[in-house]
Amino acid sequence: MAQRLALFIGVGRYANAAYADRQPSCCCADAHAFAELLRENSPRTPQPNFRLLGGEVYATPDPFDPLDPEMSAEALTTRVRDLFTMVRRGDALLYFTGHAITIDEGTDLLLLTPDDDPHSPATRRGIRMSDIRKAAFSSQASSMTVILDCCHSGVAATMEWPRNATILASTDERTASQSQFGTHLMYTSALMAALQGAAADVQGVITPLSLHSTVCALLNLGEDGQQPVLRTWSDATAVLRQVEASRQITEDELARIVPDDTRDGMAPARRRTGLRTFEGMALPVFDGFPAKDSTFTVHPEHESPTARDGMMRSGDETWERLDGLQRDMELFKHLRNAKLLEAYIREPDGTTHEADLFWACMAEWDTDRHEPTGRQGYVRLTDLGRLYWDIQHKR
Repeated sequence: MAQRLALFIGVGRYANAAYADRQPSCCCADAHAFAELLRENSPRTPQPNFRLLGGEVYATPDPFDPLDPEMSAEALTTRVRDLFTMVRRGDALLYFTGHAITIDEGTDLLLLTPDDDPHSPATRRGIRMSDIRKAAFSSQASSMTVILDCCHSGVAATMEWPRNATILASTDERTASQSQFGTHLMYTSALMAALQGAAADVQGVITPLSLHSTVCALLNLGEDGQQPVLRTWSDATAVLRQVEASRQITEDELARIVPDDTRDGMAPARRRTGLRTFEGMALPVFDGFPAKDSTFTVHPEHESPTARDGMMRSGDETWERLDGLQRDMELFKHLRNAKLLEAYIREPDGTTHEADLFWACMAEWDTDRHEPTGRQGYVRLTDLGRLYWDIQHKR
């Protein structure tokens, strides 16, 4: 299993008296809560998600005193370098929340540590973003994710970073806003909501890109003016967390949207039973969409073998009692619920309109008159479904 290591730093208390009226006290709780969330998938998997570097969340005031040497600028800079050095062919994640200032005429960012003295430039203490960047360039990690919830964090996104590095910043380089929402900072609060499932795809996978997109949407709802920033250059998908999807789709169900012969025989064998005919013509069995914009004809038999006679499914049939066409119908339902598939009806005059899956299946047959209607139902992939078709086709 690939190595996954994370460093969480939350500075909620600074030692210098100059910070007496602006202690970011919630940052300590933010770091602990964020670390706890990323340590486990949901539901929990046999293997943990991200392990903590040193087994600790580095935060003040708890468990460290502001003057603890473990929380000094030098010690935390070393921890950052250790993170990127130790991860090889795995995933490294760095999270920082606390105060930060721009330095070197705005070209660099200093993540202020508890030993900072703001009285003069010579006594400023913190972790330089340029040092983090240097460590990232030397790293052999497969993916690197840096998450910053601090003032001016967008400065990090203006820098050049190595391949497979992603920067998630709470705001742009000019903004000193750190809005608080309840007991957490606004940005971290949105991150946690997204990581609990709002940013998940149909399989429950959360990536840095989906995380950023969801957080932007959440913050825009609040209209607080805080604009998160993303910078990434990645040729591999980094999975930050996996949760139980609200629309559960299995790997096999996703694989079935493309034909077997397009996947080098890697798809599992698809059991076909109870094939039927109508008026001497074999009813088609679904074997994947040959192209992502293909359509597939559905019939009353997808609902029930006796649907043309007006006798529908009771709904309590076991899987073993369903034949091949009905099992295809179950797949279509799952794909529809995941927003990957849609149904529509073509009228006798050639016009089309979207329809419920059940009525698309029943469209061609008048169950009262026992005669064709001249209408026909179909299913096809949605835009999202076509995206997943491309992904499955390339595998």
